[in-house]
Amino acid sequence: MSEDSVVRVILPLFLSNSANLNEEMLTVKYQLLNQTEVVRCRQATNNPNDPFNMSVATDSLSMNYNRYRDILPFNYNRVKLFQQRPNKTDYINASHIEAPNNVRKYIATQGPLSKTIEDFWLMIWEQNTTVIVMLTKQIERGETKCETYWPESVEHYVIIKDIGLKITLESEIFDEKMNCYIRTLNLEKIGGLNTECRQITQLQTLAWPDHGLPNSPDSIINLIMKKDEYVQHYTHLNNGYIGPTVIHCSAGCGRTGTFCTVDTTLALLPNLQQSDPTDLIFNVIQHFRQQRIAMVESLAQFQFCYLAVLSKLVNDL
Repeated sequence: MSEDSVVRVILPLFLSNSANLNEEMLTVKYQLLNQTEVVRCRQATNNPNDPFNMSVATDSLSMNYNRYRDILPFNYNRVKLFQQRPNKTDYINASHIEAPNNVRKYIATQGPLSKTIEDFWLMIWEQNTTVIVMLTKQIERGETKCETYWPESVEHYVIIKDIGLKITLESEIFDEKMNCYIRTLNLEKIGGLNTECRQITQLQTLAWPDHGLPNSPDSIINLIMKKDEYVQHYTHLNNGYIGPTVIHCSAGCGRTGTFCTVDTTLALLPNLQQSDPTDLIFNVIQHFRQQRIAMVESLAQFQFCYLAVLSKLVNDL
């Protein structure tokens, strides 16, 4: 059997059919995703009972906590903060994201603003998140994309009094292969009768510029594998009970959506029948866009999803 025929046998149909991967076809598919989203949002705007309505996010109080005015969570699946605090609501610009067949659970969120760092850490604590994937640098092209929401020096800590949380940076390692920082943090609930501590890991890639793409899929594939490694570690450590992985870039849609799409597609592929022509990537993005607006926000990112998944499969041959 030739090498080409091996590839045809092993690759799913939607990736082995060249007609499905040419630029014209991918452009048509991406335009369809955008057209569907425009209709969905237009229908929801004037109907407060529509699940895709964003009235909570556009409330005058909430708008102060949005990094961008056009990337907002839907009412029905927005993350709600439970702890009541003075002069605060339950709002945070974050969305619960469930992958098809429940193969993954994420929270997609914006990079914290200085005034939402407290909200971010409260969400991490309340949702029992153990892994954070950060897909942006703090500053890009001279513009702040995300605040440094963790202590910057090892063994240093910050205390957020209003939520009774002490955050300590236990370790920081730079992985050159992944072009990624791996930070271990300890969260300690203080101020109550009982003290509770949790360890979490933050993975921050430097390989993905805003409005751009990584130089190759390898850094993102390696990041996904590293994320999986830590999720498995914390799942075992916590007897199977951990919360959703938090994924964020700056807006929480473009790079975030692309990462979640590649990760989820790779998780779904083992159960895809060889003869099934379903385009998993298209379907996954369609599914995600019903949970957060603009997930995978450019044609280039859409194309990158196919390249990344294909690259992983070919490298595994």
